[in-house]
Amino acid sequence: MSLKADEVAQACSPGQFVHLRVSQGVDPLLRRPFSIHRVNRKKGEVEILYRVVGRGTEMMREAESGDVLNLMGPLGKGFRLNGSFSRAIVVAGGMGSAPIFFLIDELVALGKHVIFFWGAKKGNEIFDLSSLEKSGVKIKVTTEDGSVGQKGIVTDLVEAFIKGQEGEVSTEGFVCGPQGMLKRVQEMVGETPSNWQVSVEERMACGVGVCMGCAVKMNEDGYSMVCSDGPVFNLKEIVFDG
Repeated sequence: MSLKADEVAQACSPGQFVHLRVSQGVDPLLRRPFSIHRVNRKKGEVEILYRVVGRGTEMMREAESGDVLNLMGPLGKGFRLNGSFSRAIVVAGGMGSAPIFFLIDELVALGKHVIFFWGAKKGNEIFDLSSLEKSGVKIKVTTEDGSVGQKGIVTDLVEAFIKGQEGEVSTEGFVCGPQGMLKRVQEMVGETPSNWQVSVEERMACGVGVCMGCAVKMNEDGYSMVCSDGPVFNLKEIVFDG
């Protein structure tokens, strides 16, 4: 979904999100949080990527061009891109690709060499590879059904790559996806010298840190709020359940 929201488009950074009221009334009551998928600053537009999973997203699918929706944003703290790294390893699983395209666009604009590992269950969940390849991004894709890229799970490719890069310090890692994948990547990179950032998803209501419904546990600092302290954290510091 493309939204005309010039102030958001000019102010946002990769990893931030918007809080969208999916109807013009108060039903449903709560807003829905969506990562900013891509931005066109010249046109003042932001894109969000979503999957229809319930009543709210079903209503979004029925929206028509010209409809006016209430939007809060940009919210949260995004990816930190001011490091001296020359290469970026980007890992996405499933709908974890939602904030990744905006991130990759910015990394490319900064002159970083980007290697993108993307895993999905089926090939129809993989899209827009050509635009990334044209920008010089090296892409490695896995699907569980083998219909696109290599058959298997993306963490297998990531693990093999990381083992071949031991001691590399000019690399920054970025990851977003289901919690099982995040935990596996965390285990892989725990002893590596590179910094790794993770964008996490959590159910939230207010979106601004007031209701405290989106808390995640950290290694040393107790709990943090995904909406206001994140959604981007240091992958090596966050504690995943299970």
